[in-house]
Amino acid sequence: MENWYPDFEKTLVEQLQGTNERDLRFFRIEEYFRNAERVDSQAEKCRECYSFRSQMDQHKSTVAKAVQQPGKERRELDRLQSRMNDHMRKAHGYFPPYYHAYMQSVYWTVSLMGLAFLLTLVFPHIEKFVFYSPAFAIGVLTGQIVGGKKDRKIRATKKIL
Repeated sequence: MENWYPDFEKTLVEQLQGTNERDLRFFRIEEYFRNAERVDSQAEKCRECYSFRSQMDQHKSTVAKAVQQPGKERRELDRLQSRMNDHMRKAHGYFPPYYHAYMQSVYWTVSLMGLAFLLTLVFPHIEKFVFYSPAFAIGVLTGQIVGGKKDRKIRATKKIL
């Protein structure tokens, strides 16, 4: 089991030979390969990664069919990728490229919009857009700055999905 990933990659590359490059990008096959490599490296320490490795071995023969035509295989491939991404994010600290920037923007915007709502209750005679417009803009900018710092740290440690 030591050489699982190279054999796995070789088999899939042979199966996907001649497939449209656009389809490979759309179905995130490169991400699938990166996750397979990470799963292989973590399989000895993580029981769930070991389980993903066996699931990927079972689905190895249907990946080419999943990319080329819609159906059950495509849904199974998508579900497997989603579960692997969730596991990698939660258990091993791998994140999508702008994950923190987006999440921080949402958090800051919602919290500042709540503050703006409270200010409209305290000062009902002032127009509402005076509170909501700056709250929205400041929330998005603050989230981008705070989240961007976290995303840069993740890029520096090469923990990007």
